Amino acid sequence: MNIKISFHNMPHSDPMEHHIRAKLVKISEILQGQADATPFNIEVWLKANKLHPHHRVEIHVKTPIVDLHAHDEGTDMYIAADNAIDKMVALIRKDKERMRDKFQRPETDKKKFSR
Repeated sequence: MNIKISFHNMPHSDPMEHHIRAKLVKISEILQGQADATPFNIEVWLKANKLHPHHRVEIHVKTPIVDLHAHDEGTDMYIAADNAIDKMVALIRKDKERMRDKFQRPETDKKKFSR
């Protein structure tokens, strides 16, 4: 597991980094359960806007099977980070369910005919 957190247009903040790493445990637990999804990389970009208080958080998760991206914007960086991580968890669960359904489809006459 490789986690990279980048701060853009803002100084490095240890409390923010600790908060994000604590929240990323959800993502790593989901990906640890999949044997074919390791090793994985997680990149988090925290982008502060200097002109107005509208910050952006982007998360990119890359595994051998999936390549997902989620983002959120808001006035509070902590809330935007939490929302972006929640969106990523939902995307990973949705993709995991899609892959499970893909392999559990029953054999149908239409599939037999198309071969």
